[in-house]
Amino acid sequence: MRALFLLGLAALAACGSETPKDTNEPPEDPPELRWPRAFGSTDELGERRGRRFARAIVHLHSPLSHDACDGEGWVDGALADEACLASLRDALCTLRVDVAMITDHAPHVNTVPFEDAYLRDPADEEIRDDEGALVATRIACASGHRVLVRLGSENDLMPIGLSRHPGDGLSVGELNELYDGNDEAAVEAFREAGALVWAAHGESKPFAHVRALGLDGMEIYNLHANVDPTIRRDYLGLGPLDFAGALLQFALRKTLAPDLAVLAFLEESRPALATFDALLADGMRITGTGGCDAHENTFPVELADGERADSYRRMMSWITNHLLVDERSPEGVHEALERGRVFVVFEVLGTPRGLDFVAEAEGELFEMGETAPLGATLRVAGPTIDARWPSEGASYVVRLLRATPEGAVEVASAVDEGLEHTPTEAGAYRVEIRMLPEHARPFLGSLADDLVREVPWIYSNAIFVE
Repeated sequence: MRALFLLGLAALAACGSETPKDTNEPPEDPPELRWPRAFGSTDELGERRGRRFARAIVHLHSPLSHDACDGEGWVDGALADEACLASLRDALCTLRVDVAMITDHAPHVNTVPFEDAYLRDPADEEIRDDEGALVATRIACASGHRVLVRLGSENDLMPIGLSRHPGDGLSVGELNELYDGNDEAAVEAFREAGALVWAAHGESKPFAHVRALGLDGMEIYNLHANVDPTIRRDYLGLGPLDFAGALLQFALRKTLAPDLAVLAFLEESRPALATFDALLADGMRITGTGGCDAHENTFPVELADGERADSYRRMMSWITNHLLVDERSPEGVHEALERGRVFVVFEVLGTPRGLDFVAEAEGELFEMGETAPLGATLRVAGPTIDARWPSEGASYVVRLLRATPEGAVEVASAVDEGLEHTPTEAGAYRVEIRMLPEHARPFLGSLADDLVREVPWIYSNAIFVE
């Protein structure tokens, strides 16, 4: 896939005479100084009914994955790219990520003792269970911020939040086979090892298989799927490389804000959302998340800020998950993911402030993932864009949706504000907020007319009305 992608970009680069010239961009400030490259603390987002937000990256690869760091992260059983690991750790700190759910492939995660898979620094805090097993670490950032790190794996299934390797006394080969498993036995082994079990790449996962395995969650968006030519063609119904020309401009033109390169390819994963809605309509309590899937292995060309196009920081800024947690601990994160108290946020467009989705009936409140009685009022608080971002011109549409076997049905909507709705039908209700990012126009030069269009900003999880 990487070779095909780079070949396409090289072909486009050869046509440099066709590159449009910028005519409307101020040259005095580097674009990275005009579009935020770092996030604020989630403490600034306030509490919701006694719970705090935790910014989580779910689906992330360290140098231990065989294809991470341009395939050179882990060589002959040892870390071979210290700079790539430093890039990952620095990105988590810069973006003030609260929770990193690492999901390395087997191989090589199956070849090392579980504790060694953390690739930890001596300064990292170790979190051990009552039996002394290492179940998480915390990275201590220079700013004082701390990042909770948990391990998992992405193969056919994606267990997240493992407390140990699955199975008992397995050889390296047997453990590799278990990590590659995609049946009830594998799901049971992952859960016995403390994990929740997810379906990565929801665009390619059949409804019947996810339902039969009773998985805990699935990806309703994955960045990799938006740029992989084969996935775009076979699962998303998009042109394999029809985004490459615009993306190339971010490599050639130093006056474009580099992080906005995501607008060259950002499209909803309608197949994943359709499967998600069908599962919810079938009564399944399944959590939807957004997958970052960063490897630093796809597009090594430097953009105007001196970072690779696919740097860990850049890709993690594009999509995050905002969890509502009782505490930012392994147990608190596990519980929020299991229960579905998660907003998927395309945070590069701006951190949402004031966001909330709740049901109320006779003074009782019901969170995402909970069951409210018919007659309850669903309330969506319309968010604002954090002041770190320019916001002039940006607008959004809030859509309240009811899941059906055929997909989502809109039951209410509002523009640039929240909404209230009292449903008359039982079902699973979720929220999509789509943005017209006009606030990005000044940072896109002559590409703005093509790239500024309605795109997803926020997905909620479901509240169930019965």
